[in-house]
Amino acid sequence: MTPHRALRWSALAASMTMLASPWLLCTAVAQDVPAVPSQGAEAMPPGHPSVAPVGPSRGPERDPFDAPPVATSQAAHDLPAGTVRVTVIDVDGHPIDGATVLLGTMAQGGDRVRVSATTRDGGRHVWTDLATGQGQAYRVSVPFEGAVYACTPFQLPSGHGYDVRVVRLPVTHDDRVVLQVIGQTFVELRNERLHITQQAQLANMSQTAETYVFPEDGLRVQLPAGHLAFQAQPVMTDQRVEELAGQGFRIRGSLPPGRVSLTWGFDLPVHGASLDAVLPVPFRTYIYRVISEAPPGMTLEFDGMPAPERFEDEGRPLFGSELMRRPGDEPFPQVGLRFRGIPGPGPARWIALGMAGLILLAGAYATMFGGSAQQVAERSRQRRKQELLDEAAALESDHRRGEIGPVYRQSRHDAIVRELAVLLHQEQGSITNGEAAASGEASGSAGVST
Repeated sequence: MTPHRALRWSALAASMTMLASPWLLCTAVAQDVPAVPSQGAEAMPPGHPSVAPVGPSRGPERDPFDAPPVATSQAAHDLPAGTVRVTVIDVDGHPIDGATVLLGTMAQGGDRVRVSATTRDGGRHVWTDLATGQGQAYRVSVPFEGAVYACTPFQLPSGHGYDVRVVRLPVTHDDRVVLQVIGQTFVELRNERLHITQQAQLANMSQTAETYVFPEDGLRVQLPAGHLAFQAQPVMTDQRVEELAGQGFRIRGSLPPGRVSLTWGFDLPVHGASLDAVLPVPFRTYIYRVISEAPPGMTLEFDGMPAPERFEDEGRPLFGSELMRRPGDEPFPQVGLRFRGIPGPGPARWIALGMAGLILLAGAYATMFGGSAQQVAERSRQRRKQELLDEAAALESDHRRGEIGPVYRQSRHDAIVRELAVLLHQEQGSITNGEAAASGEASGSAGVST
């Protein structure tokens, strides 16, 4: 592999490692991929999709990656405090009377209230006498034929009101306008499981400004049988990834022009050293990537993708493969992964079983030859602890001399630490049990003397 490709794979691995971090336990906002703004366009905040002008210029020449300003909110110094004014317009800038508008309020304590109104007199509606300050946040949304256009949540200051503008776009149910610009899968090895994190960077490619609406029952995605622990990253936009227990998940909501990223993850149990998995690709795709951890002895093969390349990211061995699709290519509905030589469960389980067997042998020894089984087990533990400490010292010495590499050194170091932890845990349990037994004997003696 050339240095340039190795550097590129490392950068991709770093970004996907961040993707697989504990965001799955937290609420997060969408991480949109910013499109390149058109010449002369005003710069938008980081993460905001580029904006196409609203007006007669829409049509076949529209850049499909541009996103019309579907909903914006800003301070309005001409409005009194506690006021929210919303204006609903169409894609040509004409006001829409009779549009349904919703005002959601979320208090700091988590309570939520939503009220509905209808626009009149130039596509407007005004709410007054609303609470100001940091005790609550507001969000205006406009539902329309399965789509929801919503602004970013805001708080009302004490000195003036807020102005919200919503562009209500026409909708389409033609899924040919949806393109997965980049699909990514990251595989991590955990104790007796593969943890799989997937991200779909979707774009609405409609040549006219239309919002794609997912099927009413959602776009259903079937995950491999036996998958566990499904989780999805919540987003602030109008897409919802919902688990279908025992089946997979579905995507509901709508996708306006522009891009959005959806992320989900799940586990696959590992039984033995091999695992075959078929992962669906539910969208038309431009680029698809798979990156997997690559411990020594494990191999990975693909169905439908190039053979994986090996590379390292900060000393961690990884596999990587990328497929770029072109117009006219055969459909790409799924990718097959075949893992071989998956490492067994961590040594802690076998150490614990071995120590349990040691205690049984110690009991047999005590029965046959006299003496305390606890003393025999304790001597064995102390001997093994010293062996591990000596091995750790030799490991560091070999690493300093350059006889072993950082990956092997770290792997063996972690194994030594885990085994020492098990020994210490059993040693503490032995001490606790001994104290409890001594206490029981003392109590019994006291009872007899009384």
